[in-house]
Amino acid sequence: RRFIISKSLLLLSGSSSIVHAGARFAALGVCAVSKLQKTASTMRIVASMSLGPLLFVEFCAHSNVLVDTSIGASLKMTSTSSQSINSNDIALAQLSMRAFTACVRCMACDAPQHLMSAARRVYALLTRAIIEASSAIPSSRDGWNHYRNPNPILDTQDSNYEVRLGVSLSPFLSLAVSTSSSKPNGTPTTQLCLLSELLSNGMHGEAMECCHFILSAAEAFTDPNAKERLGVLLLRAWELGPSPGEEDRHKRVGVLGLDHGEEDNGKMDSSCVSSAIRVAMKLNYGIDGNTHVPLLEDSCVLSEGGNVLRAVRSRMGLPMTVVENWPDKHQGRLKKELISTNGMVGIGTQIACALSATLDIGKHFLVTFEKNLPTKKQLKLELIKAASRTSDANFAKEKISISNTISSSIDDALHNADFVTQKIIPHMLDSSLALAQRFVSCLLFSVSKMISSYAPSADFLDANGSFASTLLKSTKRLYGILAKLILSFTSNPQALTSKETKFFLDYLTATLMPRVSALLLTLQEKQEIEGGKFLAESKIESHGKTSALLVFEKEKLDNALLKLGAKLKHAGLGGDSEWIEDHVVTNVNRDFVIKRVEDAKAREAPKTKKKSGAKKRKVKSEPSVGKKNIKKTRRAEPDEDDDEDASDADNADGEASVMESVNAESVGDLDGDDDVVSLSRLTARMEDDEEDDDESEDESESEEEAEFEECVE
Repeated sequence: RRFIISKSLLLLSGSSSIVHAGARFAALGVCAVSKLQKTASTMRIVASMSLGPLLFVEFCAHSNVLVDTSIGASLKMTSTSSQSINSNDIALAQLSMRAFTACVRCMACDAPQHLMSAARRVYALLTRAIIEASSAIPSSRDGWNHYRNPNPILDTQDSNYEVRLGVSLSPFLSLAVSTSSSKPNGTPTTQLCLLSELLSNGMHGEAMECCHFILSAAEAFTDPNAKERLGVLLLRAWELGPSPGEEDRHKRVGVLGLDHGEEDNGKMDSSCVSSAIRVAMKLNYGIDGNTHVPLLEDSCVLSEGGNVLRAVRSRMGLPMTVVENWPDKHQGRLKKELISTNGMVGIGTQIACALSATLDIGKHFLVTFEKNLPTKKQLKLELIKAASRTSDANFAKEKISISNTISSSIDDALHNADFVTQKIIPHMLDSSLALAQRFVSCLLFSVSKMISSYAPSADFLDANGSFASTLLKSTKRLYGILAKLILSFTSNPQALTSKETKFFLDYLTATLMPRVSALLLTLQEKQEIEGGKFLAESKIESHGKTSALLVFEKEKLDNALLKLGAKLKHAGLGGDSEWIEDHVVTNVNRDFVIKRVEDAKAREAPKTKKKSGAKKRKVKSEPSVGKKNIKKTRRAEPDEDDDEDASDADNADGEASVMESVNAESVGDLDGDDDVVSLSRLTARMEDDEEDDDESEDESESEEEAEFEECVE
């Protein structure tokens, strides 16, 4: 069975060879004959319709056998030595679900020549698969019939097939529903969908494949709101009803009727939380789901519960979340945010709030929040709580994967904003230019919200501060794109007064910059990781360079704002000029250096003893001794000044830091050292204002030794 399922998976992916009359063996996706190339998608659809129901029956059958599931595979891995088992042999149930997902992906592929739409093809496959599973496994018939639509849609239009597809996906992904028993003393039950049933039984391998199945089936939808709704339901699949141990605990009933015993939340070594978040972000179109569209008035947000705005965004390919799809405790907060001036709400910001509520926030970020904050219950999500209850190693792996997903989404949005700013806006005029500038402002506004939302919990997502450094790099890039956008307003300064640009710049000054400053302080205090180990000197130096470049980009942005303010004042727009100049924030992190790189090097460098043969012979020479004393006197004077400055700084600050603010003279003395990253030296090189003439300590010592040897000779 494993051989046949593996061959079916290769066939559907285009990696296996097939036989076709009149042609040689060729892959399903790449064929040499032109006629076969045109019908390749049709052949893939036919193969998927034939193999899909059989593979789904295999999945349902193997899910009922413990040794064929991912639970059995993990138990086998722990009880058997690694040399006697192949780690690539995944469980049969997981392999069957992966092959069935490949069938769904083939049915949802682009096939213009096919008579049926993608939604209709996927709907037909799922309907046939459920019928076959009900016949092969009679015990699951009641579970599938629970989700059957009592009033089927008889209309055959393609748009209604998307509605049918949404109904056919409800057995696989839907919220848990509690029902009371019809018997007097009966136990109330909680009906779970297939994904929730797999999670409740600890079958995380199969649950991960089910997440990919949802993503493949969602490709058949043309409405982005339908995809976003599946993403919200995917995040809520961990809501399994009352917790174990409660008196009024309901009996959990799944579609397949699985009963492999509930997972021990304190000892789980695997989970699929990061996979679900990755799929949910794709269904949310990355950060585009949080981006405002500058085309309609604010009244559209409130009219008919936001349905007008949701319909307009849908025609543009952008989703808009429905507040009622989220947990009841979140809805009050989401309604306030939706009608506020902070833009849209979406899956990305919800995950950020849940991480902050579960992991905690840094001490430097407390002053950046408002006084009336929501409670943790209004922010938490069950999937983040489920991941936190797993083992420390698994939770650390999940957090790193989540941070990579968020970083990728932010980078994609910055790519789009950078492309429009550099390649499109310079060639546009008049009203089209103003509209493009408003769109870029909205996109950068969404990016700034994502960065400011994830910054408070960034220190808890990894051990070495990599995610915090990544957020600072994204902020640096955001400043660079914004500086170019600001300079583009010189051709049409009137467009600067648009609502989107004003909201963005106000949010940038009031929220993003204070949190970025707090993130800088958090990163500079990052010296140790878990286990009492110290960060490597290369990592410390990398963090310092990132922070230095960030501050320099902020100065470039301030220069662009001042230049535009002068342009507005010259044009007679004094009020707008003052408003734009108010967004120039004085940088308090100017001229900082890394002072503990040498300490980190000393910790990492191996200890070696000096060879006795390397000592130089001492020769008495009065002139050389005199010169040597003069050089020592000259070198001792600046060292004493530096020591006094360092002691004064330590007394003022009360504690040492990795990146410490110093005056311009001490920075100039340290600029010659290769192990010190100085922002003043970096700025001097970029602005060509002055050159650094100081020599390093190593060079001074080498010159002194050379002069001493000459005197001896």
